[in-house]
Amino acid sequence: MSQKNPLHIPSPFRVEAIDMTPEQKEQEYVHNVYQPWPVVEEFLKTMPPGFVGADVGCGNGKYIGVNPKLFMVGSDSICGERGHEAMVCDGLALPYRPEFFDFAISIAVIHHFISPERRIAAIEEILRVVRVGGRVLIFVWALEQTGKRDFDKNVQDVFVPWAMPKKAEPKKDKTKSRPQGVKRKDKKKDLPSLEGDNVTEPTNRLVTNDNAGQQHSMTEGITSAASTPSTTTSTQTPGVEEQIPEQKELAAPVYNRYYHLFQKGELEDLVLKTNKASILQQGYDRDNWWCILEKISNA
Repeated sequence: MSQKNPLHIPSPFRVEAIDMTPEQKEQEYVHNVYQPWPVVEEFLKTMPPGFVGADVGCGNGKYIGVNPKLFMVGSDSICGERGHEAMVCDGLALPYRPEFFDFAISIAVIHHFISPERRIAAIEEILRVVRVGGRVLIFVWALEQTGKRDFDKNVQDVFVPWAMPKKAEPKKDKTKSRPQGVKRKDKKKDLPSLEGDNVTEPTNRLVTNDNAGQQHSMTEGITSAASTPSTTTSTQTPGVEEQIPEQKELAAPVYNRYYHLFQKGELEDLVLKTNKASILQQGYDRDNWWCILEKISNA
């Protein structure tokens, strides 16, 4: 079984995208679709002042400040780093008590769950934390997308490249001055040895237990190792600035991220199967299917 595509899921990209770098594909197929959408903003602005809402999978928190008269809680680490109320959550086990929120939004999240059962469970979990009568807005990627993201209409399950961004580190001074009369210290004694360390490259593979027959686990791991400074000794004149070689910057790892592309009506079918919500509105916007539902029951 190939490690590059362990589930044998076809690439979603057509011939014209072959020459694109992983970073360009990520920008086109991922980040460009995460710009603020009018449907979401309108939904939030129609909520009465003082309502409490959950943004499940809020990303950078761009929707949390759309209506300042609301109190919203997001579930994504980057949102917390920007000063919003946020936490890292499991989409199938949200850390909120039942019926706490007046409304919720789930933008570009449900399509990452790999089976219909898990997608239904994710919708049910959102409904669990919303009170009866509360509303939920859900967005998912559409199979019927056009333009540059024109997916193969016969393939609903795809991998999309995702480049993990690296945090910028403060630049260090490249030079150090050594006063006259001070002997050069042997750098070799101060450098940690990398012998025996486990240095691995990013992986994305499916581990299968043939004996159990049904046990599968998707693993993604990365261990980064900084390059070792040069240990070459040389004779220098006292007081002359000593050049410290820069560490070689490692390229950002690229992962294949799973997406399920929803057909027209598929999202509504999943909502109705929960038996806990009715559909108020549905539509197609910016290559996504969306629907607004109202919670009608806790049963």
